[in-house]
Amino acid sequence: MVNAPRSAVEDAARELERRLGLRPERGGLLAAHTTMRVGGPADLLVEVEDRFTLRGVVRLAQSRGWPLMLLGRGSNLIVGDGGVRGIVLLNRSRAVTHGADGVTLTFDSGVPMAKAATIAAEAGLTGLEFALAIPGNIGGAIWANAGAHGAEIATVLTHASLLHADGSESEVPASALQFAYRESRFKSAAGAGEVILGGTFKLTSEEPAVIRERLEEIRRWRREHQPLGIPSAGSIFRNPPTGPSAGALIEAAGLKGFRIGAAEVSTMHANWILNRGGATAADVRALHDHCIQVVRDVSGVTLQSEVAFVGEFTLEHA
Repeated sequence: MVNAPRSAVEDAARELERRLGLRPERGGLLAAHTTMRVGGPADLLVEVEDRFTLRGVVRLAQSRGWPLMLLGRGSNLIVGDGGVRGIVLLNRSRAVTHGADGVTLTFDSGVPMAKAATIAAEAGLTGLEFALAIPGNIGGAIWANAGAHGAEIATVLTHASLLHADGSESEVPASALQFAYRESRFKSAAGAGEVILGGTFKLTSEEPAVIRERLEEIRRWRREHQPLGIPSAGSIFRNPPTGPSAGALIEAAGLKGFRIGAAEVSTMHANWILNRGGATAADVRALHDHCIQVVRDVSGVTLQSEVAFVGEFTLEHA
């Protein structure tokens, strides 16, 4: 569907409706579906609410050779101003299953991480409190081995449910997912074509009051240290394996408050880039690249991105 005539897009839309009962939106702006609030149109934008329909769209796209991008809550992601060709699938598959052992929870990949944290707390299970601080969903968190507050997905995930490129499904143990700091096999050739349908987590029983207090501590910390309530993609760069954090390096380079267009390095937390209103994806990318260059010049450290840039980018910023 890349550079395909409009008729090919319309053919895909009609087939999605005929086979799966879905009504794709033509040219839906992706800025409305990313936490940075930037991003141009998708050729087709379709939302699914359960694992069955998610499978159906993926398998249909695979069989037809249609470009397909899954989008959860749109965090840790910058979508280009030119948008995304093909189909963008909004994953809202949110089923939750409580294991018979009393300490296992299985979440569909579209469950928001913060929701997973509160569900675990209500069940008297500890181990997912850190998820409260992660703005993405289960699928994206597994994909990135997301973490916060000294914990990460790899510490509590036991299995991931995967839909493979050949259309088959399997339960894959976490030990086979090649987890490392903000890494997994899904970011490499080994995971090409795999779609995360859900994840199973082994937690620990705890008094609900104790878990609630831990969640409140995380909420307090976020209010005090992160620029909440302003569009952003979360942390922009990974922390280097040794030495100062990414935020400390950016601050030491004198970049707090620096702007390109309406994109700004946060004055509260230098590892966050904010959309101050009307920023373009080109603004954000230019500021991201500027931070890398200045930090390299000042400290000799080359920052590595934690966010992904997808879609079509223009060379100019506002």
